[in-house]
Amino acid sequence: MVFDVAIGKPAFGVHFGNFFYFLAIFVLFVGTLGLTLLCRRLGKKFAKKLILTLLWLNFALHFAKQLLPSYISRWPVGLTDSAAPNLCAVLIMIAPFVFLFGNAYWKDYLYYIGMVSGILVYFVPTGAMRYDAYPQGFGDPEYFTEVLRFYFCHFPLVACSFLMVEQGFHKLDYHRLWALPLMFGVVLAIVALNSFFFGPILKVEGFPHEILGPDGLLNRMGPHSEIANQSMAFGPQPNMDKALSWIYPFLIPGLMTFVIDGQLYFTPVIWIVPFVYIGTLVLGPLFSAPFEGRHMALDLSAFLQKRKLQKMERNARPK
Repeated sequence: MVFDVAIGKPAFGVHFGNFFYFLAIFVLFVGTLGLTLLCRRLGKKFAKKLILTLLWLNFALHFAKQLLPSYISRWPVGLTDSAAPNLCAVLIMIAPFVFLFGNAYWKDYLYYIGMVSGILVYFVPTGAMRYDAYPQGFGDPEYFTEVLRFYFCHFPLVACSFLMVEQGFHKLDYHRLWALPLMFGVVLAIVALNSFFFGPILKVEGFPHEILGPDGLLNRMGPHSEIANQSMAFGPQPNMDKALSWIYPFLIPGLMTFVIDGQLYFTPVIWIVPFVYIGTLVLGPLFSAPFEGRHMALDLSAFLQKRKLQKMERNARPK
């Protein structure tokens, strides 16, 4: 995801609050519900084929999009879009393998991150609002194609992740949520390494390869940021400073941030992991609840019963 949205809004395009914005969200939830009902009717064998078809199709599209004119015109820089420029791209590439061969922790990652990132993209569809490149909106065939591709590639992240659990191909356990931020960090490290790999290769096209300085890879405000910092591996995106800058002085110096020549840098990947733990604490149980509600209720009941017994024991002690 890239949080750069041009100010101009074509009358016939996707932007916050208009018909196309809500239509996409409607299709996401109704489409996921429809596939769920279809799988319940036709059984697990059909469900597995459907999930794998969508995941492999999405995997293929991640690379085949390079054949679209809008990507060909941006070669070689456009090739970065078929690598690992952000968390969603990595998830699209690993999703079919995780579904087929992943252990419980990786399938947890596919479910939680697929659901959260997929839904977030539909509510904040910055990739569908690139009016700087397509000022005519849907009047430009390339924009229409790109919007369809953008929404389609994120749809399986939600639908297949949900179906994987709903159809019993994976059983959630909210006790494993502690590992989710660590796995998030591992995947975000892949995104960061992707930036280091493509930096020198694309220098010929103006993509910097320095590590520090105004054009460095670690500079979240540098010219590389649209490619390298899509998932904020190197710090918050600059247009988020107005809302978040108050918290920067409280981040742990040397571990989460560092300053060189007066420039504030964020320690790649590590800086965001504590915030992912906070997000997991809030969203993890919420997304677990539809499948783990009984487990959570039993644990809560056992906890309350234990506290009650402890209180009774304390009251029974001689004073």
